[in-house]
Amino acid sequence: MTARDRLILSLDLGTTAIKVGLFTAAGDLLRLAAREQRLLFPGPGRVEQSLAATWQLAGEAARELLTGLEPADVQAVVLTNQRGSVVPLDVTGRPLTDLIVWMDRRGLSQVQRLETAIGRQAYYQTSGHPIVPITGVTKILWLQHLAPEVWADAAVVGPPQTIFLRWLGCAEAVADYSSGSYLFPCDIRARQFSRPLAEALHFPLDRLPRLVPATEIVGHLSAPAAQHLGLPSGLPLGAGGGDGQCAAAGTGVVAPGSVMVNVGTAAGVQVFLPQPAFDPAQTLNCAAHVVPGAWELEAHTQASGTVFRWFRDELGGAEQLVARHSHHDAYDLLIAQAADAPPGSDGLLFLPTFNGATAPVVDPYARGAFIGLQLAHRRGHLIRALLEGIALEIRWMLDALAAAGAQVQEVRLAGGGSRNPLWNQIQADIYDRPVRTVSHPDAALVGAAMCAAVALGWYPDFTRAAEAFVGLGPVLHPRPATRSVYDQAYARYVRLFRLLSEQQAFTPHAPLEETHEH
Repeated sequence: MTARDRLILSLDLGTTAIKVGLFTAAGDLLRLAAREQRLLFPGPGRVEQSLAATWQLAGEAARELLTGLEPADVQAVVLTNQRGSVVPLDVTGRPLTDLIVWMDRRGLSQVQRLETAIGRQAYYQTSGHPIVPITGVTKILWLQHLAPEVWADAAVVGPPQTIFLRWLGCAEAVADYSSGSYLFPCDIRARQFSRPLAEALHFPLDRLPRLVPATEIVGHLSAPAAQHLGLPSGLPLGAGGGDGQCAAAGTGVVAPGSVMVNVGTAAGVQVFLPQPAFDPAQTLNCAAHVVPGAWELEAHTQASGTVFRWFRDELGGAEQLVARHSHHDAYDLLIAQAADAPPGSDGLLFLPTFNGATAPVVDPYARGAFIGLQLAHRRGHLIRALLEGIALEIRWMLDALAAAGAQVQEVRLAGGGSRNPLWNQIQADIYDRPVRTVSHPDAALVGAAMCAAVALGWYPDFTRAAEAFVGLGPVLHPRPATRSVYDQAYARYVRLFRLLSEQQAFTPHAPLEETHEH
């Protein structure tokens, strides 16, 4: 069997979509299938997903992918998952709730507990994370203190990786270091859950999964899971890792010098670290990488691609109708209209912070806004301002990474936001840095496959794997003619966001979630 005959099945359990890819050992993406995910909103501030529906979609996509191929050519299954999302499991591995998604707000009620028990500085210096509600710990503490009927039956609380590896055939509850460091505060230097922080929170560490490398074979595909996916049973299961770190690997950011910008549901901005490093402002996240013995420093938005999806679903009915009756994509039809507006959108500014902000300013109550609307503005202005606003928020994070000492000479673009040439050029202009796309925009899927390829011994390390799996597009340079316009727009974006945040203009009159213990 040649390198092109041996295949890896990679599962991306994303927030917006389930994606399944077949990769050859030579690093080529042979096939890709996807299914849109649904978000559930069972109450104020609550965001969940049906685990059963996700499992069903993964099976459908995998079986579609394998049609006409020889399933025996698949040598391993691996996954990547959304970080900060959690699910409690009973002693048999049965989920006790739907998946509590990272953007769920009920953890806001536990921020004060963390600040009182540990303190912001001590928490950051130990875990590498600011105290924000998107990481798993606030949701875990909510379960412990405000959902006693669930907590009483919970044997373990883990990320999606934990339950899906169990369903695939892993005999125990595990999470890799990259996902685990977003689940509960780690001693980030030791890459282990912090016992002192757990004791300060009166939290039992035996309720958390065992931490493993992303390149570990953690089990073998069970007969029921094999039938569900259309594969032979007994295949090795690679642990894989968090979507952010896998996406960085999938763009070739496995050494210092470049930065990944991955515009998906949210946007991740990430650099590679050979040693842990911390942000003096204590807003950037330092976490374990999927690359063994490495770390990463990152910032992330809370809503980027999902904001564009909202615009498509609520205001793009005409484009969706055209797309359904043609070979066009609704997003491309919308972006094409942005070309009708000039850089800077004639003064129209968009804040994409629909779901709060965590860097470089932490404001969980931040919301979105169009600012500067005039009667002369047209639909194209709104669309261009939306694209520019997403990029302006990311530029703020790139500048924060640079201020923390990170090297950000070249931007590697991934995710759905890298598929359109006009948006790519807007990003280069606003970031004022050269950008390059990658051959496979679904970079988390690529990075997970790289984890499996290294685990199987097909490549000695991620550097060699990246040479095979990661193809880079041409360099897009920022255009000098737009620099002044976008520098002014950027300064105005930062000024307006700070003003609205500091004046508590975003803050609701009532809390989003109950704050009293039962």
